[in-house]
Amino acid sequence: MKLKIIKELKQRDQDVTVFASLPDMGRVGGLVSSFLQQTLRAELVAEISSIEKPWVSYSNGIVKSIIDTYRIYYDSSHRLLVFTGDTQPQEPSELYALCNTFLDFAQSAGNIKLVYSAGGYLREQLAGAPKVCGVVNRPELKKLLDESAIETVGNEITTITWFNGLILGIAAERGIDGIGLFGEISDTAIPQPLAAKSIVGAFARLQKIRIDLKPLDEQYESVMEDVQKQKKEPSKFGPGIG
Repeated sequence: MKLKIIKELKQRDQDVTVFASLPDMGRVGGLVSSFLQQTLRAELVAEISSIEKPWVSYSNGIVKSIIDTYRIYYDSSHRLLVFTGDTQPQEPSELYALCNTFLDFAQSAGNIKLVYSAGGYLREQLAGAPKVCGVVNRPELKKLLDESAIETVGNEITTITWFNGLILGIAAERGIDGIGLFGEISDTAIPQPLAAKSIVGAFARLQKIRIDLKPLDEQYESVMEDVQKQKKEPSKFGPGIG
């Protein structure tokens, strides 16, 4: 795990808010963090690279090590650090290293006021727009969810796996407050921009900031167009190893 500083943050004694999530079911966590970075025009300040994979890529007889790069952005107008990436670590040791490397950097960049994470919440049947449910890493934080009319995740859920859950637990161990926002989805196989839209809307209410959500509607329309095209095409299966 390697951290590369691209731009030093000068005001390290100020409070910062953190939003950190990676693709999960329906790619929701990745959709949210990448959308926030793009919409708020946050500036790239650091990267974390990992080559700790028990596999390699293969093409035309040649194998190569895989390097996953995770990016950290900073929005100075809202004092917001955004952590995003295109994949999730697949090894527990790599996952822990990523969470700790990121939080080490975030704490060096300022006094962390609150860590947010996000992901998909699989529900079998949905009616209307996807609802957002929340979790907190300290009981006192439930009042923040109540003030924004966000229900807690149901008791049928007993674990929240991988980065989008673990980052909140490790934050708690460091004494950092954390909130997880999880948007309802009924399909894990395709990206879920409407769940991401609901989460961004909830985050905007909690932080009392304005964010244009229309691009996520456009993403949804694009996803649906792709789904319809795939239904019309014959299935294609290729060779694989593993």
